[in-house]
Amino acid sequence: MPLVEYDSSSASESEHEDQQSKKNGIIEDSKVKRLAKEVASTRPSKRLKKLPSLSDAFETAPKDDRSLHQGRRRTRPYVDGDYNAHVYLSLKSSSGLRAVLEGILRSIQDELPNHTIHSLLSSLHISLTHPLPLRRDQILPFRNSLAGRLKTVHKFKLSFASEMKIYYNRLSGGEEGNGGRAFVALRVGAGANEIEGILDKAIHPLLDIHHLPKYHEDPEFHTSFGWTLLNQKEDEADGEVKGEDTPGLLSDRITKIQNTSDSSSVSNFQHTPFSSDLIDRINTKYQDAILQKQPKGGWEVDNVYLKVSKEVHVLGLGPNKML
Repeated sequence: MPLVEYDSSSASESEHEDQQSKKNGIIEDSKVKRLAKEVASTRPSKRLKKLPSLSDAFETAPKDDRSLHQGRRRTRPYVDGDYNAHVYLSLKSSSGLRAVLEGILRSIQDELPNHTIHSLLSSLHISLTHPLPLRRDQILPFRNSLAGRLKTVHKFKLSFASEMKIYYNRLSGGEEGNGGRAFVALRVGAGANEIEGILDKAIHPLLDIHHLPKYHEDPEFHTSFGWTLLNQKEDEADGEVKGEDTPGLLSDRITKIQNTSDSSSVSNFQHTPFSSDLIDRINTKYQDAILQKQPKGGWEVDNVYLKVSKEVHVLGLGPNKML
């Protein structure tokens, strides 16, 4: 049986279409390349732009500008990555005691019209440490270790002596002035031994572990409720470093006057506005009210406060107390 030959036109048409597609593809590809060159020729050449210079208003660290802080000066240079920590006792004052302390500040202001007396009544506290520089990874271990050590300390009662005292701050270089301040304060009476026990049992051993500065060797615990600038020459003051500033403020160390009614002690601060006569007049007027307006039996102290930057941790005395 003879083979049947079919028309090969369909096959030839398929081959023709393939060839035509290849030609069209080459044409389209060349068009794309040509258009790309035209677009590129119309674009401006790319050049690396210089970063704008920082303006003078840009700050890489806080400025130690005393005009921004009521004349106060930073005692420890700013270190990026450090967080200022402070351990202290916090006190709530009654309206009666607050009125007495406000009266003392007003009387001082009347006696010293050339000085501005600043109030610290919004946050009465008793410092237990200097400002402590902590790195971020130290904060939680420090807090947890302090909380554990405070579990061995029992709560106690605290009250103040009846007489106002003046404490003087000492800047980091030892100078008194250009930012030096005088603090109006009440000295702790009952409870001072218990506070010293907190330092010995809980705080100072922890500061040793973290290589941080201890509090004063012979501290006189007090709460400052007012302050004023001294504005005295750098070389006209001498004395023993004592005390501490309020949480959240630029902190300076404080020099204790052993006896504020002792003219020889006050004379070491030749430019202090607080004469022994002025202090005696204020105490004569207010000392009875200072005693009467304190809580009956004193304040009950059952918490220690740790402030790190703007965050406050409340650490309870005795077992199972940490907020």
